[in-house]
Amino acid sequence: MPVEPKIKSFLIADMVFQEKLTNKWNVIGIFDKFYAYNFPAMMNSLDLYIRLTDAEGEYEVRVEFCDGIDHKLAVFEGIKLKVKSRLQYPEFGVKTRHLPIQKPGKYFFYIYMNGKQVGSMPLLAEQIKK
Repeated sequence: MPVEPKIKSFLIADMVFQEKLTNKWNVIGIFDKFYAYNFPAMMNSLDLYIRLTDAEGEYEVRVEFCDGIDHKLAVFEGIKLKVKSRLQYPEFGVKTRHLPIQKPGKYFFYIYMNGKQVGSMPLLAEQIKK
């Protein structure tokens, strides 16, 4: 039975990728606000970086993008993790595309591991004044 992991790091960024040679993660353009002149708007791409602690076992990861009243706007699934020891700090990235931002306000990314929510990260959408 897998141990319930804890989120050590959770970042929203322009780009997240892992180098093949060194296996190091690169996180470029960290942010927590989205700006648009008009709404509804589309967030063409953003990536998530997640680092866990206290994990051991096999996990199926699901990330949900929701508005301020928890309506699901997008779901990202299919990530599987296998963690051999609680002494490891597993890391992974999630690429998103075409996130709908209906109006200014607070939005959330929720992370689920084996169906249980283990963390969340807000994204604030603001209108640029003309």
